[in-house]
Amino acid sequence: MDYVVALLPSIGLAIIFVIVMRAILLADRRERAAFREFEKTQRSASTVVQRDNSDSQN
Repeated sequence: MDYVVALLPSIGLAIIFVIVMRAILLADRRERAAFREFEKTQRSASTVVQRDNSDSQN
């Protein structure tokens, strides 16, 4: 039974580590997806502006 008590702190730290790393990775994944969406909207907005400018020059 003493070996279980000796391993509990290590197991607890391992569980906390997994939870923290999972949260970091999920946050990074969400941030990258949001940034991709932002870039997509910026590209489409710049395409509209370029079309408007080319229409006015003709």
